[in-house]
Amino acid sequence: MESEIERLRKKVENFPSASSYNRLAELSRLAGDDGDAERVCRKCIKEFPRNGQAYVILAEIRLAQNKKPDAVQLLQIAIERDPRSYTAHRLMADLLIADGAKDQALAHLRQIVTFKPNDPAVSARIVELEGKPGKPADTAPTVVGGAPVARRAIPTAGATPATPAQAVASTQPSALPARPLPATRVSALDALCAESGVSGALVADGSGRTVVARKLPAAQEELLAALASEVVRNGAAALSTVGQDRLSTLTVVGAQGQMMAFSRDQRLTVIVLASTQVRPAMLELRARQVLIDLGAG
Repeated sequence: MESEIERLRKKVENFPSASSYNRLAELSRLAGDDGDAERVCRKCIKEFPRNGQAYVILAEIRLAQNKKPDAVQLLQIAIERDPRSYTAHRLMADLLIADGAKDQALAHLRQIVTFKPNDPAVSARIVELEGKPGKPADTAPTVVGGAPVARRAIPTAGATPATPAQAVASTQPSALPARPLPATRVSALDALCAESGVSGALVADGSGRTVVARKLPAAQEELLAALASEVVRNGAAALSTVGQDRLSTLTVVGAQGQMMAFSRDQRLTVIVLASTQVRPAMLELRARQVLIDLGAG
C-alpha cells in the first residue's frame, strides 16, 4: 500500500486530477492516517471545487469521530457541489433512514435513479421504503440536491466507526425538481452494445462520472468512467505539445480483449469493451451516434 500511496502522491503533484486525489485520500484512511486523508481532501477541494467525493470522504472521517453535525453539513455541501454524486446521496439516505426521516431518504434515492436508472440496490431500497412492491422507482415528484458516492466502511486507527444512528442529525434538505433521464439517453448505448464482439459500454463525463452504461458491473462502471476522464484529459494535454488539437480515438489492447475510447471533446467520452477481433473503425460510427444522441456530437 505504501508504494501505491507514494505513486499517487507523485501523480497528483505532476498530473493532478480529482479521482487521483480521492484515491490517495482513501488509501491514507485505510493506512490509518485520517489527518493525511483530510489534508489531501482539502487540497482536492481547492483545486477541484466541484468534486463532491472529497466532501464525502471528509464526512466519513467526521462520522468516525462522532461529529455528526459536521458530517451532515459536509454531505449537504457535497450534494450542492455535485448533484450527481452517487456516494453522497447513498450515505445521506442511509443516515436519514437511521434517523427515521424516510421521506427525505427516498428523495435522495430517487435522485440517484435519475442518473443511474439501472442500479438494483437503489431500486430495491426504494421499493422497501415505499412498502409497495411493484411500484416504479423513478416517479418521484421531488428530489433533494445531489452529492457524493456510495458509502464505504473504512477502518480508522484508534477510532470506532459511528453507526448511521449515531451519525445523523435531523435536517431538512432543500427540495429541487426532479429531472428524469431522457429516454434517448437511457437507450443511447443499445445499438452499440448489440454489435458483435462488444461486451459492454458506457459514457463518461469530463469529471469521470458515468452518464449511462450497458452490460457492465457497477464497480467496473466507476473504474472505467474514471479511466476515461484521465485518458482524455492527459491525452489531450500530451497531443497539444505536438500540435494536435484533440484526442478523438484511443485503443488499449490486452490479451483478453480491448478497450476503445471515442470522444469529440472533453465533455463526454464513449468507452467500449470488446474482443480483440473487433476493429475500432467498425464501432466508430456507432460511438459517434451515441455522442450525437447525448448532445456532444
